[in-house]
Amino acid sequence: MAAFGLLLLLLGSAVTLVAPERHRHVAQETLVLQHPHLEQLLQEELDPPLPPDILAAAGQAPSPPEPPHMWGSALDGFPPAWPVAAAITRHCNDPPRAPQTPQLPSTAFAHLRRQAAALDALQPRLTACCRRHAPLPCARRAWTDVLDGFCTDEFGVKTRQFHCCRQRGAARRRCFAQGPDAIAAAPATVEAATAIVTSWELVGEPPFPPGEPTEANMGNICGLRGLRPGPPGPNGPSGPRVRLRMRLEKEYGRCARDGSLACAHEAWQKGLERYCREESAVKTRQHRCCQRGGGRARGRCFASAAPHPAYDRELHNVSLARPGPALLRSLCAPTRLLTTRAPVPELLGAVTAACCPLPPEERSPCAHEQLSQAIATLCATPSDAWRDPQGCCSQGDPERRRRCFNTQYLAQVTLGAAVAPPPPEHLDE
Repeated sequence: MAAFGLLLLLLGSAVTLVAPERHRHVAQETLVLQHPHLEQLLQEELDPPLPPDILAAAGQAPSPPEPPHMWGSALDGFPPAWPVAAAITRHCNDPPRAPQTPQLPSTAFAHLRRQAAALDALQPRLTACCRRHAPLPCARRAWTDVLDGFCTDEFGVKTRQFHCCRQRGAARRRCFAQGPDAIAAAPATVEAATAIVTSWELVGEPPFPPGEPTEANMGNICGLRGLRPGPPGPNGPSGPRVRLRMRLEKEYGRCARDGSLACAHEAWQKGLERYCREESAVKTRQHRCCQRGGGRARGRCFASAAPHPAYDRELHNVSLARPGPALLRSLCAPTRLLTTRAPVPELLGAVTAACCPLPPEERSPCAHEQLSQAIATLCATPSDAWRDPQGCCSQGDPERRRRCFNTQYLAQVTLGAAVAPPPPEHLDE
């Protein structure tokens, strides 16, 4: 019996030793068993199959996403180019397609909508000018009218206006004519406009000393301030006199807001006192009025020595009957027309609008043509719109009518000019 028990014990130990061996073999078999297409399945997980149309398009380089449009202060093509003969001829022979209105955002950017409206309004007017006997003057009037209307709309809102609109008359037209399109379309026009501005900036220093502000000259001090020379250029004059002029003009601008004579007089006195101090620091010999001591004696000395006590150096009486190159050089610089009786503002405006953006050698023929056309337009208007007190329009012959306008309306015109016109005896042809 004991022997039988010992036999059972030995058999149990053998089973225990064999079992782990079998289990290890099974575990190894389960690890090596694989799906027959396992490698293909794993590859499809990494590179999923694509439809044929996508595979065909894969040979083309992907296009990068378009960046969002950045809207600036001006649309492309604004301001429009000043009309020149070659451009109007091309327009009439092959009218361009109507420009596509840009897709502006639904909110804000109202200033760009006004620019787009001006560009849209100009194209049909240019096309209508092609049916006229003289399309170029018509196109230039249309250009001027559209941009003046644009500026009127600009000032109808409280936002910042387009920079050219803050100028007036010929200065505004020059500013628009120097726009991005004008540089490519009419380089001579831009050079001419630049030459005008340069000549104005190079006007010499006004005679010294400045006049004493009084009730009589306060109107000129304030009204003609924009026509007096501005700051000197990099190579311009410097020194106590220049600094006095610049400080005084700045103070006059502040005093002009309410036309205060006391403000202007105080600025004049303090400016001269500082001038004398500065001059004594750099010179051994001072201006004779600085040697009078301070107070009223010094002021009376400077006032009596002023070469233009009325501040009327920029005032001129001119004849617009035969505008030549020298007179047009003056009229195309900053001016202020003081003769307001009709039809002088209308005739002068027609000349400067059409002729000032042109090169200097083309202005004089343009001015004579514009005067003739403007006179014909005035005489064709109803009598209730403009009365002809001198009866010039009743003279049927165009030459006699023009001579009447020259002598009765255009002979004596008063204006302020930044660039002095030629003297009356000057033969300006």
